[in-house]
Amino acid sequence: MQSKPFTKQRMKIIPMARGRVLEIGIGSGLNFKYYNNISEVFAVEPDGILLEKAKVRAQQNNISLNIQQISAEQLPFEDDFFDTVISTYTMCSIANLSLALNEIKRVLKKEGKLIFSEHGKAPDVNIYNWQKRLNPIQKRIAGGCQLDVNIPVVIKDSGFETLSFDSMYIPGPKFLSYHYWGTATIGQENG
Repeated sequence: MQSKPFTKQRMKIIPMARGRVLEIGIGSGLNFKYYNNISEVFAVEPDGILLEKAKVRAQQNNISLNIQQISAEQLPFEDDFFDTVISTYTMCSIANLSLALNEIKRVLKKEGKLIFSEHGKAPDVNIYNWQKRLNPIQKRIAGGCQLDVNIPVVIKDSGFETLSFDSMYIPGPKFLSYHYWGTATIGQENG
């Protein structure tokens, strides 16, 4: 996830983050160098090794980080707490993504944004079929990653009212390189 195409995707979305930020599955903290206009950064990461790397990277980037070693399905934060929630290359590996997205909606302020960049289901049938075939292997070698998550559908089905995204193949193996990136909001009536 450190290759140049992935870095370009991060550069497109992370500067949109504002205010108090929650980063879901922060990994080793690759997004830190693209932050600006951030007041506080909170993060959840289930992997202890990545969590420690994120702490080091936060210090290197002068970021005050409140990080917990948990998954996104049960967030220990108050309702309407965050201005921005960030997910980069995380939705593919969350065991219960719908539950996690409901938690994200709960902790996100009504006027807040979910900002995401994720790989997922390819639009080409042959590539999609390969994604399904490779999923069992990918899950074992890449921390539970599923190649064929239909990112916009899952976000929309979780009750986000406004979804704005782009998608395309980025350089790399086609089964891993179809990307979706953009923002989602919960709207004024939904919560």
